[in-house]
Amino acid sequence: MNFLTPGMRFMLLGTFLFSIGSLLIKMAGSSIPTMEILWVRGVVGVGLCWIILRRAGAGMFGQRKVMLLLRGLLGFAGLFAEFYAIVHLPLADALVLLFSHPVVVAVFAWFIMGEKISLGGAISIVTTVAGVALVCKPSALFGLSAGPGLDPVALIVGFVGIFLIAGAIISVRSLAKTEHPAVVMLYPPLVIVFLGPLFAQGWVRPSMIELPMLIGVAIFMNVGQYYMTKGYAIESAARISGVSCLEIVFAATWGMLFLGEIPDIWTALGGSLIIFGTLALGRSGVKELSRLSTTE
Repeated sequence: MNFLTPGMRFMLLGTFLFSIGSLLIKMAGSSIPTMEILWVRGVVGVGLCWIILRRAGAGMFGQRKVMLLLRGLLGFAGLFAEFYAIVHLPLADALVLLFSHPVVVAVFAWFIMGEKISLGGAISIVTTVAGVALVCKPSALFGLSAGPGLDPVALIVGFVGIFLIAGAIISVRSLAKTEHPAVVMLYPPLVIVFLGPLFAQGWVRPSMIELPMLIGVAIFMNVGQYYMTKGYAIESAARISGVSCLEIVFAATWGMLFLGEIPDIWTALGGSLIIFGTLALGRSGVKELSRLSTTE
């Protein structure tokens, strides 16, 4: 793992856990409303953050409360868009759409935070985005139709979710400099717990099979979010976001193994480019850290 910076290792672990949570969302979402799944994730998230903060002896609500509340609102909206797209689109397609956000993150980080991207890092991000394009097979590039199975409403929600997720990531990057990771994590589930029931359209009593899925969604996604937040605390937002694109590869694997969704040749080629781009990003980050350490 020497080719990955510490922040990227946290992101890789978080991404893997997130991918398992996404699979469970897809499975549970066939019979459980999206907002109900999200609300359970929020309840468990509040409890997890409380335990972490209590052990760390840190305050619950942080210092920059207005910024943290904005982070919570962006997280709530972004998570709902993410959950909705995962439930209503094929798993790999949903994750491909959602994880085109590194490009938006890079632009946001450049304009808002003044973060610079090295030439090698920029080439790596372009390679990763090319991989996303291959997996997605957009009609503008390949002359292919989206197919009758794709829900247009889910596509629009997922597209909006890209910008919400990117905004949430930028807020995490800013807040992680002054706040405990668990404080940054706390606000989205807090908002979900209080606002989620207001937007819910009916509740379903989960069966003995569905209940473990809901709990699994909450555990895997909250723990995954914790490690992602730790990664953003010590790594460039634009560079580390490329690592999260590996969730597309994980999603394609889980879809094939558990959902009967067989990836085609474009998915295989795109996944290979994503992996290459991620490893190249990590290599660029290691070299940058090495140059900085020799100049100090």
